Order: sequence, then C-alpha cells, then structure tokens
Amino acid sequence: MATKTIYVPQPDGDSCQSACIAMVLDTTDVLGIYADLSSKGIAGTPSLMGDYLEPRVKSYKFLMDGSLNDAKKALDDGCAVIAHGWFTPIGHIITLIGYEADPVTMSYRFIVHDPFAEYNFPDGDHDESKSGESVRYSSYGIYATCVASADYDHARDLYTQKTLKSNEQNAWLHIIQN
Repeated sequence: MATKTIYVPQPDGDSCQSACIAMVLDTTDVLGIYADLSSKGIAGTPSLMGDYLEPRVKSYKFLMDGSLNDAKKALDDGCAVIAHGWFTPIGHIITLIGYEADPVTMSYRFIVHDPFAEYNFPDGDHDESKSGESVRYSSYGIYATCVASADYDHARDLYTQKTLKSNEQNAWLHIIQN
C-alpha cells in the first residue's frame, strides 16, 4: 500500500523540502526548486511550499493541524504526504508514501522517503551510510517528531516514552495527488 513516488536525495543540508517536492513532482531538479523557493523566502515555509506545489499537481491540501490518521487516510486515497518534523534541531521534512502493520510494536509504521538518510530514532540522528529510500519509521517516531513535540529534544523524549495518539492534531501535512 505504497504510493508510487520516486526517491530523490537532498544534495545538501538545506534542501530537504525541495527534495520532497521533487519526489512528488517526479523530477530530480532539487536545486532548481530550492532556488525558486528561496527567492521568495525561507524554503521550508509551509505556505511557500504550498504555493509552489498547488499549480503543479492534480490536488493539493495543507493541514496545519493534521493527525497521523489524516496522513493514513490520504495515503489510502493514493496521495503522497510531505510532513514537517523535529528530526534535527532545526527541523527536517520527509515524504510519507505508505504505511503497514508493525509486527514489533503491534501498531503500524510509515513507509518514508527521507531525503537525507535513514533516521535512527533512539539516537536522534540520521545514519548517512544508509539510504532514506522506502525506510520504515515507527508510528511512535513519527508521532513524536511530527505531531506532539515542540522541538528536537522534546521529540526525542516523547519517542522514549512510546506515546502514540493517532488522532492528535498538530502535524503540518502537505497532501498531494499527482
């Protein structure tokens, strides 16, 4: 149950949002997207991302108060979901392309294209020796980083508590059908 979305790595530490946009637009022009976004302001600003995406896709919706259940429903509807989160001290953006049962936690996990590399939730960093293509991130990790936390340290603390409230609404989600 994964949305067909290409994987595009980010070429530098600043262009995660542009790589995620490139993924849903089926292009590798990350630096061109980044230049266009940056010419209008801070590239990772949700409204700038939305202004860039909306005229280029079949359907676009931004939720400033989305939930993990909203993300799952969008994925069920064949959409890709770009999510903002506290994966780093300054934030990071990923693309959700699916979800599946998680046999380890007896819950669910998201299938993610992480443009930087695979994220290690217990350590709170990216493992640059591993690709971020179609990686599996626990719902606890996505909840902690994208929904419930106020910053990077808070996200790490929440993850260790293994809290999950799939209906809690506090995630920034770009829902894209292309």
